Amino acid sequence: MDKKKELLWRAYLVMFFFVVATVVILFKIFKISFVEREKWRQKGEVNVQWRVVDADRGNIYAEDGYFLSTSLQFFEVRMDMSIIRQSDFNNGVDSLALFLSTFDPNFIRQKTKAEWKKELTSARKRGNKYFFIGKALDIEAFNKLKKAPILRLGKIRGGMVSSRYGKRLKPYKELASRTIGVDRENADRIGLEGYFDKFLKGDTDQRLMKRLSPAEDIWVPVYDPSENEIKRGDDIYTTINIDMQDIVHHELLETVQKFHAEGGVAILMETGTGAIKAMSNLTKGEDSTYFEMYNQAAGRLSEPGTTLKLATILALLEDGVKNPDTLVYLNYGQKNFSDRTMHDSEKHGRQYATMAEAFEISSNVGMATLANDVYNSREGRKQWVKRLRQFGLNEPTGIDITGEAIPEIKDPVKDKAKWYGTTIPWMAHGYELMMTPLQILNFYNAVANNGKMMKPYLVSEIKKGDEMKKKFEPTVLKAQIAKPENIVKAKKMLEGVILKGTGKSLQSEFVSMAGKTGTAKTNYANVGEHGRYNASFCGYFPAEHPMYTMIVVVYDPRGGVYYGGYVAGPVFKKVAEKVYALKTKQVKTLNDSMATASALPGSANGYTSDFNSIFEYLDMKSDKNGNADWSKVIPSSSVMSLNEKKIKNTIIPDVVGMGARDAMFVLENMGLKVQLEGVGKVFRQSIPAGASNHKQRIIIYLN
Repeated sequence: MDKKKELLWRAYLVMFFFVVATVVILFKIFKISFVEREKWRQKGEVNVQWRVVDADRGNIYAEDGYFLSTSLQFFEVRMDMSIIRQSDFNNGVDSLALFLSTFDPNFIRQKTKAEWKKELTSARKRGNKYFFIGKALDIEAFNKLKKAPILRLGKIRGGMVSSRYGKRLKPYKELASRTIGVDRENADRIGLEGYFDKFLKGDTDQRLMKRLSPAEDIWVPVYDPSENEIKRGDDIYTTINIDMQDIVHHELLETVQKFHAEGGVAILMETGTGAIKAMSNLTKGEDSTYFEMYNQAAGRLSEPGTTLKLATILALLEDGVKNPDTLVYLNYGQKNFSDRTMHDSEKHGRQYATMAEAFEISSNVGMATLANDVYNSREGRKQWVKRLRQFGLNEPTGIDITGEAIPEIKDPVKDKAKWYGTTIPWMAHGYELMMTPLQILNFYNAVANNGKMMKPYLVSEIKKGDEMKKKFEPTVLKAQIAKPENIVKAKKMLEGVILKGTGKSLQSEFVSMAGKTGTAKTNYANVGEHGRYNASFCGYFPAEHPMYTMIVVVYDPRGGVYYGGYVAGPVFKKVAEKVYALKTKQVKTLNDSMATASALPGSANGYTSDFNSIFEYLDMKSDKNGNADWSKVIPSSSVMSLNEKKIKNTIIPDVVGMGARDAMFVLENMGLKVQLEGVGKVFRQSIPAGASNHKQRIIIYLN
């Protein structure tokens, strides 16, 4: 028993010493991990940190699936010369210099082998940790560069340091550019890019980064950025129709150029829903070229001028004091109101006219007289402003882009000091109040829509891949802005403007239209100064069953022509004819035209060996350029030329002219979900060539 006790006590003693040793070790670990951790963390965080990285920004699509804005991924590459072994550098510097001297100059600076070797050697001697090689490399060029001498030894031995970044691309350039907006770092984002930024930018991520240069604060990923999956933001699907946008943009551009105008706005809206199908904002630059600089459609306030006469006649009809047959004294187009004299813009030689006729010929005197008789009193002014509010003219439309201006309409009580004896007659034909083109358009759209005012909107869906995150339905702002019978009378007068009034030169044999010309003098307060004007036209088509409502404003046209019917009206007419023809399938679309241009008779895209077999069978001469798997055939009078067709996995290729089999093979191998429409060769593709490949769905149309 004594021996057993002795062994037991020895076991206890061993266990005791084991426990004590364990406690001492744990204490030391605790001291290192918790007591000294802060010191080491602070040292480490100087040059290595987990830093926030934005997700790959989502795409913005037109309603028919074409890209309006997308992100392409690019790489910047540098070399850390300080970590490369001298033997590795000596063995590889000649080969690397030769490699870089023959690399694509779009990505790498173009220098001779000797120049590259000199720079590499000098950087090695200085121990340069971030020697610049190239930037804006796409994934294909980046992967090629990783196989270069020295660099192929890897990040540690080869010193390759790379960072990835996204670059925003608008495939259709200036088309709706300001509406789409700009994605800018360290600045306010505008347009749809700004309004839907929280969806487009997606969730942020963290990536372990190291600092190369404390002086320049250059940070690069610790791990190869091409190996990390980047999170993606949501995709925005707009109501913009790219073919209608193209029509609107180019008709407006042609007109502002013709009249050397300061700029112009054109907005096309779907009458029944409020969906914006096209929106162009052109401003003249210093070199007299026009580009999309500022969203004037939603943000530029100005006196609308005579397009507001529609509100005047509708108010008079609502109050039941006047009707279309009411006679009004025009006095041949000149009349005094208080201490000022008003003139009609164009001579008409009439002493009297009905209210409908005065509206059709756009008589300032006629509209001012009618409004002055009814509303130029203390209670009448309140009633007048009440009607403008009833028509929704005092509120912004709430369109889904930032920067919409608030209308400026004087209140007869709060702004009593700003009301004069001339205020009512001048407001009756569009002065002494301020609105944007979009706000005037929305009022006209409500009339075209039988009194129902819709909210203008630009986005129909937000998706994460194929998952629907949010759907935007048409929104009614006001169920009825005026009595139905008065809306009918107002629409009849708008048709009269085209049939026998200031817009009769705009009559079309293809589509019926209704609307109102507008001319607003912008410097009427500056006596003696040469007149400056804004010309406008607002209306809808077809007149009997409105599909679209549109406004055109041309700011400060030069050359002595400034009336709305002669400057802005023709833009409206041309757009109405082309859009109506487009909807009734009477014309080719922009993308059809692009496809036709890239698939001329005799030209084709396809598999190189197939073409060679055909030429050999037909005993035709062919000129082979390159040894790529895919080629484009270009015919000439004496030889069929085979041009190498490069296919990059990150970029949507041009498959127009290919057969269905080849197109399917190329696209599906890139991870795209392909949908076929028709039979034969590809004549159009839903995603344009050059866009970023996100393995999305693509439709190829065969003919």
